[in-house]
Amino acid sequence: MGYYMEKSIFGGLISDEKELSLKYSEILCSSANADIQSKLQYIQRSNNETVAMLLTESDSRGYKA
Repeated sequence: MGYYMEKSIFGGLISDEKELSLKYSEILCSSANADIQSKLQYIQRSNNETVAMLLTESDSRGYKA
């Protein structure tokens, strides 16, 4: 896979993960149920870890996110 194709894929993934995290934040703020809030927080932490891994890999390949 070429450099520009990989860079495009990384950029798309990071953008999608950011949008997903924002949606989870909105749902979390509007949720009154503590059980749902804890599940959403767990999901959001997982998303944050995924983005951190993507950014680390992107940086190691010399891409600027």
